[in-house]
Amino acid sequence: MNRTEQNNYKESIGRLDFEQARIKHVLFKSKLRALLYGASIDTEPVISTRDCSLGKWIYDVAMPRIGHLPEVKELERVHNDMHVIARRLWSEYQKGNQEVALQGLQQVDETAEKLLHLLNVIERKAIA
Repeated sequence: MNRTEQNNYKESIGRLDFEQARIKHVLFKSKLRALLYGASIDTEPVISTRDCSLGKWIYDVAMPRIGHLPEVKELERVHNDMHVIARRLWSEYQKGNQEVALQGLQQVDETAEKLLHLLNVIERKAIA
């Protein structure tokens, strides 16, 4: 890669809006909580790794541009873990076990901390 290509590459990475990714994640958590408290909203963005806003950001923005970073692969894994947990909690809720589902939100919060940490690490590396 020549110097111009390197500069263009870094510039494209520098324009990634990591704050938007964080906001998308917060919205995911809000939607999951709303579902578990009985709101009538679309479940697909909560249970699907590719239909949620952060998943779209990961696969449409991060992977094509900075997917070579090991932390991006780890972000994808943690993001998938988050949806596995969400599907389990949604299943518990549907079985009538709302209390069990709500207790599982602690695991969502713990996984969210990992996810947000990874976003911070990736952001520092990508726009350095």
